[in-house]
Amino acid sequence: MKNFPAQYKILIDSSPHLSTHNYMCTNCDYSDQLNECKNAYICFNGYGLEDCMYTFDSRWNRDCADLSYTNKCELCYNCVDTEDSYNCDYLQDCEHCTDCANCYDCFGCTNCFGCAGLRKKSHNIFNTQYEQSEYKKEREKAQQLTPKEIAAHLAALRLGAPVVAMRIRRSENCFGDYIFDSKNAYYAFKCHELEDCMYMYNSRGMKDSVDIGMMHKSELIYDSIEATENYNCNFIYWCANCTDCEYIMYCFNCDYCFGCFNLKHKKYHILNEPYKPAEYKAKVEEIKKALQANNNYRNFLPDII
Repeated sequence: MKNFPAQYKILIDSSPHLSTHNYMCTNCDYSDQLNECKNAYICFNGYGLEDCMYTFDSRWNRDCADLSYTNKCELCYNCVDTEDSYNCDYLQDCEHCTDCANCYDCFGCTNCFGCAGLRKKSHNIFNTQYEQSEYKKEREKAQQLTPKEIAAHLAALRLGAPVVAMRIRRSENCFGDYIFDSKNAYYAFKCHELEDCMYMYNSRGMKDSVDIGMMHKSELIYDSIEATENYNCNFIYWCANCTDCEYIMYCFNCDYCFGCFNLKHKKYHILNEPYKPAEYKAKVEEIKKALQANNNYRNFLPDII
């Protein structure tokens, strides 16, 4: 097969494209790049959202708004890089917090306002401990401050709090930042539940994979982005439930497909054309040799994308 990249480009350019990329979602018409979400309005790069609005790169949240890089939260507003928190507002780099607001780098805290660097504390205002009976009255006073005054108090407290070099939780042998519940992950950022992976971004439930962005529940994947529940695939974009595929886009429930676009429930296809299994294997080897000769194989054909 002559000039596979050019033929693949023709296939992509001549095929219908998705206006939005939402998979298994309900009532998410004004959002994009979502998986398994319900009632999500103007949300982007999300997974498992329910009744949320204005979120970016956030997952498994319920009844939340204005979140960035925030996961597993409920009834939270305007939080960044926050995990597993409930009924909180204006948090950054916090985890396992409840009924907190305007806090930075707090872990396991309850009823805290304007605090920084606290661990398993309750009824604190600007890092000052109060009795439970006093807390409500003092918090009402603190909430009367202007946002600028609250930010100034918090900035002063942050100067006295230790700065964490890498935020890695419940993980073993990992290097990167914002890594949770993972093992043997190298150069991973904003990831959950990785095992034996490297060069990963914003992915969850991945095993034995390299060079991945925003993928979930997949294994043996290389140089791919925005896909879920795939196995032994390379160079794929926005695909789900595919096995032993390479250079595919917008494909779902496909096996042994190469250079395909917008297929569903297909096997042994090259450039969207069917082949017999033996012919498919021989043709794929021929294409790969041609790509390797031009130093194109092992790249996601950037001229096409």
